[in-house]
Amino acid sequence: MRLAVFAVAFVFTAWASQAYAEAPGATAKPGKIAERASEFVNDERPDAQDLARWFYAVLAGEIAAHTGHPGTAYAELLKAARDLHSEALFQRAAEIALTAGAPQQALDAVNAWRADQPDSLKAQSWTAQLLVALGRDTDAVRAVSRLIALTPQPQRPKTILSLAELFARAGDGPSALELAKKALAPYESIPESSVVIGQLYARAGSASAAFDRASRALVADPGMREAAELLLRTYTADPGRADQLLAQYVTAKPADADLRMAWIQAALGQQRDGIALTQTEALSKVKPDVPDIWLVLGSLQLRQDQPVQAQSAILRYLSLVAKSKPAAPPAAVERAYVALSDAALQQGDYPQAARWLEYVPTDQRTIVTILQQATILVRQGKLQAGLSLLEKLPAATAQQQREQLLARAQLYRTAKQDGKAYAVLASGLPQFGTDPDYAYETAMMAEKSGQPREMQKMLRKLIADHPHYQPAYNALGYTLADEGRQLPEAMKLIAQALKLSPGNPFVLDSLGWAQFRMGHLKQAAATLEQAFAARPDPEIAAHLAEVLWKRGDKARARAILRQAFERAPRDGGVQAAMQRMGVQF
Repeated sequence: MRLAVFAVAFVFTAWASQAYAEAPGATAKPGKIAERASEFVNDERPDAQDLARWFYAVLAGEIAAHTGHPGTAYAELLKAARDLHSEALFQRAAEIALTAGAPQQALDAVNAWRADQPDSLKAQSWTAQLLVALGRDTDAVRAVSRLIALTPQPQRPKTILSLAELFARAGDGPSALELAKKALAPYESIPESSVVIGQLYARAGSASAAFDRASRALVADPGMREAAELLLRTYTADPGRADQLLAQYVTAKPADADLRMAWIQAALGQQRDGIALTQTEALSKVKPDVPDIWLVLGSLQLRQDQPVQAQSAILRYLSLVAKSKPAAPPAAVERAYVALSDAALQQGDYPQAARWLEYVPTDQRTIVTILQQATILVRQGKLQAGLSLLEKLPAATAQQQREQLLARAQLYRTAKQDGKAYAVLASGLPQFGTDPDYAYETAMMAEKSGQPREMQKMLRKLIADHPHYQPAYNALGYTLADEGRQLPEAMKLIAQALKLSPGNPFVLDSLGWAQFRMGHLKQAAATLEQAFAARPDPEIAAHLAEVLWKRGDKARARAILRQAFERAPRDGGVQAAMQRMGVQF
């Protein structure tokens, strides 16, 4: 019992100090209130008498609360709160009732608090929370409206944002959403209201409605971080529109590196490399001392066939991580040296490509480094040496066996032996055919090896087995469109792919190409412009050039195709477009 009383005294001291500041006429907090209480009992000054009454009421209430008598504690503290008009005591009485599992008593205490202090924001906030907890939604709507009305106008946006958690406690998604809509209806002009409702839409699983609310808020306030965060959560609903709004946000808040990096990751998730590259380049100027930015930048530049720029960015990354603590993860460092090797390989410098890999410690080399070493050998005409290198990889687990098959197929493909690449992958179908990525790679290799019908058969099976696997819909739809047959089915397949991956530039490319095959040149040009803006890929560029050529814009068509040729002179799509357009570079 002595320990319990000691604990009560400790709690009381904290409460006494807080409440004394509220006592009429108080100017300072006494350092040893418990020891001096008897002095105040005999002191006839009004302030001292109030403090003494406060002290004994709180002491009695806290002792009762900590010795298993919450009813007595509640009554003592509520009486003292009324007598002394103490916000802290009203709140404490409500807390004791809640702890005792009596939310209605807590609400009674808060109602008494509001009656005593009708303009108290804290009392109104407690009212709203308790009404939500009790499921009294109609009363809760009025309480929330009153809370916002009591809040000074400059602080209202912040108060509205803080209500998201309160609404979320109203039950399931639809219930919380309905409560928020009613409570915030008078404040729809405040952008934060749109954000809160959007967050609840996202919680209820309606990404498109959440995206719409986030968009509204960002249009009204381009620098609102909460709206930008919600837009990123729902990015896949409309990546093109999201990119426009996020561009406005980073213009307003250029130093927000975390959000810009999240945007880059979202864009990469939808294969919008052009957007990701632009933003990473901008971020590297705003935050030049953040190592990871340079690694991402270098990797993107490699994918855009910019080996010189990529090498500079990755060397900058390695320079920064050499000084950083803690040290960079070994996997990231390995990735950096493999990227440097790739940059040298793109420039035809095989010795340098091999030398970069020597910087990866032997005990830290994964299949990524080994495959790169093998690729360098194959590019020099040493296919057998490359294959032998892969044979040293572990193959004890199913995952290791899968990786080895994919790596062997890649080497054969690099050596332009597509038939052997397909045979390798096909040999693994009995074991890995249920893996959609493996089955897809095998189907694509069937086409490259001259077996388009087999490819289509495999893609149809893949769609049947994995109805949410977007690449299969896109590949089959594009193939049918490119052949100029079954165009309605092709459009249906591509539409499903776009539904599964909105804004994906490769799917937009397929859509634009199907529209072109159907003779809808204006639509095709608009669609391919979107795809090219999101990812300036050589094949997308070739398709756009061909459509522009057909529409009579031959100067721009030639310029786009020349750029694609300079970047990827041996690309099949680029070569086909050049042949059909009758141009040479």
